[in-house]
Amino acid sequence: MNPNGATLWFIPDGYLASPIGTDPMYKNHEAICVMNITDSDAHLLIDFYFADREPAEGIAVTVPAKRCYHIRTDDPMQLGGYQIPFDTPYGARVRSDVPVVVQYSRLYATTANISLMTTMAHAAE
Repeated sequence: MNPNGATLWFIPDGYLASPIGTDPMYKNHEAICVMNITDSDAHLLIDFYFADREPAEGIAVTVPAKRCYHIRTDDPMQLGGYQIPFDTPYGARVRSDVPVVVQYSRLYATTANISLMTTMAHAAE
């Protein structure tokens, strides 16, 4: 792998749980965390795959040069207006025109015991 990251990443286990309550601090959410240490903006294309429906492909997101950006999957404004369906397992493919590093995080706050899960995405190169 390039020391600056990779241009193709996979996240096989996505799941955006329905929101519970109204407190934004304790809202179920996920983030695709992208670190771009290059001198160029990273132009991403994100594809979401499902077991029971056609994929949503080519969702464009830009991560500026030398920045770390957390793409909240519960926020359609960060996904070009696309709303990931709640309570539906999915996987994601992240393609970039420059090498980046991708991590995936999930905050699960539907019980009194809030949990945070995070893992590196799988680099395919």
